[in-house]
Amino acid sequence: MTSFTNWKAPVRPDGADGEFEITPATGIDDPRASKGGQALMELVHNRTGGKRMLQRSDFSPKDIKDLLPNIILFEVVYDQDGTVKDGIIRLIGSALSSFYGNFTGRSVLDHSASTGKRFLMSAHSIITSELPSLGTADEAVSEMPFYKVKTCLVPIADKAGKIIQIMGHIQLYTEAGEAYSGAL
Repeated sequence: MTSFTNWKAPVRPDGADGEFEITPATGIDDPRASKGGQALMELVHNRTGGKRMLQRSDFSPKDIKDLLPNIILFEVVYDQDGTVKDGIIRLIGSALSSFYGNFTGRSVLDHSASTGKRFLMSAHSIITSELPSLGTADEAVSEMPFYKVKTCLVPIADKAGKIIQIMGHIQLYTEAGEAYSGAL
């Protein structure tokens, strides 16, 4: 197992609309991650050597081509005290937009479900640990049929080391445990 060198204690916030948990990943092969999540963490490790946070210049869309249907990219919005107050969706993959809707360019807080609240809890975990984090939820969206979701979220920092974006691989599952492909 490749471990992340500066692992910190897990953050387990209370969720809404079903159980929700977000914790730093223990390594690129953390068994809690989906296969896509493990592939994303491997890319991050390969590009950074596990010694720093990923920067946007470290990868291009072609590097994550196979993962793109399940990728989401958030711009982190801070308040004047440096606390995350919002996330603006800059990219949402086709499998995700077919389930959640197309929220490109919109605030995560515009989402009708608890997704915005979960993003804020996840962003806090990532910014506190500066590590890729894994999340699970028993309900992806309370207004829709039951699905399980696994998230792998990685921080993207500017050259000064401030987290400016969060990239996530989001894998939805049917009640039967099958990976959701994007077709309802």
